[in-house]
Amino acid sequence: MDYKIHDVKKEKNSVTLDVEVTNKYLNKAAGKAYKKISQQAKIPGFRKGKVPYQVIDVNFGKQYVLNEAASIAISELYAQILDNAKINPIDYPKVNFKQIEESKPLKVELNIPVEPKVEAPDYKGIEVSAAPVEVKDQEVERHIEHMRERFSSLEPVEEDRSAQKGDYVTIDFQGRVDGKELEDSKADDFVLEIGSKTLTPQFEDSIAGMKKGEQKKVQFTLPQQIERADLAGKEAEFDVKLKEIKKKIVPEIDKEFLKNAGDYENKEEFVKEIRENIAQKKEESRKEEIVGKIIAKLIEKADISAPTAMVKNRARQLKEEFEKNLKAQNISKQNYLKAAQVNESVLDEQFNKRAEVEVKQYLLFKALEEKEKQKIEPKTDDLNKEAQQILERYQKEEEKKKVKEFLDSPHGKENLASSLRRKNMVDLLVKNAKVVEKEEKPEGKKIITPEGKKADADKKLWTPNQK
Repeated sequence: MDYKIHDVKKEKNSVTLDVEVTNKYLNKAAGKAYKKISQQAKIPGFRKGKVPYQVIDVNFGKQYVLNEAASIAISELYAQILDNAKINPIDYPKVNFKQIEESKPLKVELNIPVEPKVEAPDYKGIEVSAAPVEVKDQEVERHIEHMRERFSSLEPVEEDRSAQKGDYVTIDFQGRVDGKELEDSKADDFVLEIGSKTLTPQFEDSIAGMKKGEQKKVQFTLPQQIERADLAGKEAEFDVKLKEIKKKIVPEIDKEFLKNAGDYENKEEFVKEIRENIAQKKEESRKEEIVGKIIAKLIEKADISAPTAMVKNRARQLKEEFEKNLKAQNISKQNYLKAAQVNESVLDEQFNKRAEVEVKQYLLFKALEEKEKQKIEPKTDDLNKEAQQILERYQKEEEKKKVKEFLDSPHGKENLASSLRRKNMVDLLVKNAKVVEKEEKPEGKKIITPEGKKADADKKLWTPNQK
């Protein structure tokens, strides 16, 4: 073997290894060191890569070459050393060379940062508050109205009347500023709901009152907050032609509507299912709220510190995911920051805070799952059922086949088991908590990410192997 591990010292956040590398391997690394120095050295009379070893020794010294060889040797062997010692590092090691001599083994001390060992706190009897699940009639009515809106249709206005708020109009328009036509301000057959604020309010308001076939000039002051700063506050003129007016027809809750909405027998069955669906979503939200509060109290109770390296790595991942989502939605970071009224440093602070919470949650759950591994280990039937539910989400056979191959692989099986362990642990926390029901005040304003969700970490618990 090319090396030996003589001593292993485990501390709270690191492991120190005393490693001895054979002299044979050090000499092999020295040959690579000579080649590297030869490629980089600027020595008069010699081309790069053609400098003899003896000349390198004279100009740089033998010890310089040995030091370079020691670094090469450890870099090459480091992965093997970690695997042999069963260490999963969270950052780069601190390397302290103890002996670098030409005819002796290389001796080195490696201090490797690792995940801290967290003592699982007692989770039984944790008291948290949560709002009771109550479905009000107004919520059901709002949901029904949304469904009616979804099934609404547009019909041409036959009577001789002007366009009004809520109408859908088809228009042609062309805009000008200072007599010059504006780029991207011309459209034909543009469909607009009057009052939707799709375009500027002044423009939409000016269309209300027009009749089919009518043409008019519309003048108004451009808003200050527009993408082109050079046009902000200037007077604009638009030629507008109204070609068609349509009104939205919202269906009544009749037999046809009930059939289209889900083949319901009657209105009572329809309303009952809506109420049950709202209650189910509220139950899920309530559970998420309870779990989030339990975790926060347990983290505080366990006095968990998040290693800086883990927080930095997770914050970097969050930022990359954020920027990827922005790009997918064709939103520039500059426009997002302007709309959110924050600067990049504030955004980075949000990522760091969220990353710290997620790392603490991960360390807490790792400790809890280790403590309760007998209680949360999933049964074979549960694993099979979960795998089947995952497969049912895919309609295409080709996709389903690929997912099944993954679930049947060792990595897939462990992923599935890990997911169920986490779910079982969450259920155990909720079951053993003392939940006090009380109405909660709505939270203050938070930065919203492109995913459209709050930047809270209690929605889905993160683990380091996630990407």
